[in-house]
Amino acid sequence: MLEPGKISIRQLTVLFYLAMIGDMIIILPPIAAGYAHQNGWIVALASIPMGMVLVWLMLKLAAHYPDSSLVQICERILGRWLGGLVSVTYLIFFVIAGSIYVREVGDFLTTQLFANTPIRYIHLLFIATLLWAIWHGLESIARSAELLLPLFILIYIVLILCLLPEIEVSRLKPILGEDHLWMLRGTMLTTFYPFGEMIVFLMVIPYVQHQKHLKRDVLLASLLAGLTLALIIFISLTVLGSFFTQHNIYATYTLTQKINIGGFLQRIEALMAAAWVLTTFLKSCLFFYAFALGTAQLFKLRSTKPLYVPTTFIIFGLSLLVATDVSYYLNTIVPFWIDWNLTYSLLFPLLLLAIHHIRNRKKSVLPG
Repeated sequence: MLEPGKISIRQLTVLFYLAMIGDMIIILPPIAAGYAHQNGWIVALASIPMGMVLVWLMLKLAAHYPDSSLVQICERILGRWLGGLVSVTYLIFFVIAGSIYVREVGDFLTTQLFANTPIRYIHLLFIATLLWAIWHGLESIARSAELLLPLFILIYIVLILCLLPEIEVSRLKPILGEDHLWMLRGTMLTTFYPFGEMIVFLMVIPYVQHQKHLKRDVLLASLLAGLTLALIIFISLTVLGSFFTQHNIYATYTLTQKINIGGFLQRIEALMAAAWVLTTFLKSCLFFYAFALGTAQLFKLRSTKPLYVPTTFIIFGLSLLVATDVSYYLNTIVPFWIDWNLTYSLLFPLLLLAIHHIRNRKKSVLPG
């Protein structure tokens, strides 16, 4: 196998939880408030069962081919050429998504913390760290996630507790007073952004040891991650209000600037920045890894390591090209990125499952 390492189910679920939160802990509150305003928390809660169905669909596909990655599943179901074509589209999705996450980190750090630092240097340092992580393999990434989980949970709990005195539930009124069609679109966005992008884990599942309770544990991780994001959206709406949450690009980061306990505990927004960069880093690692591994499997290479450095240059270049600035990213990429997520996390898996069942049915009715 191209990946010699193996990870446990616990490591997979930790990695799934942190990767699903990823960049969404910053990006999702403005999206939810933009479509549902003060009802964004309802949209976030409604997306959880829909998202879990989406994750279940992915796991259902993986269960039929437990020793194959997504690229290999496409080839086994659709054949060498058609399956290869679908695999190429997935690889394009992985590399562009990974580049966008790098760009998000660069935009955030240069606008909020390092205003005088050129964004290309932030990208270079971040991608160099990604390369170091990927070079040491999937096991190292999974173990890093285990080490970072307590730190993330500690930061998250501290931030929530410190913001409790600022909550005003009256900011959530009127409940269900918005256009239901816009709320439905908001639900779709809050479903396919965090949950849909977890299709990348179909590149990782073949390297999980003892997959007996895999489906149960991954679904539980998706539930917890969905609740974590929903709570952040709820806090944003009740502390900042729907208007400020909607029109503030980094609403969650701004939340931490509101913390002031006794005039002593304040200005701890660096904690939120650290938590967001950590989770986005792990998510970026997965998409970087999936692109390199999938490319090696598609072209029947013996090793993925020769692809790591070229992939680094591709992601570095794309991270500068995918958006001209933050406004372009929010106004152009975010509203239409759902079409990619919908295609790759729902339509293609449904198509693959349908063809798989049709072929098995034909085999079962053939004589002998």
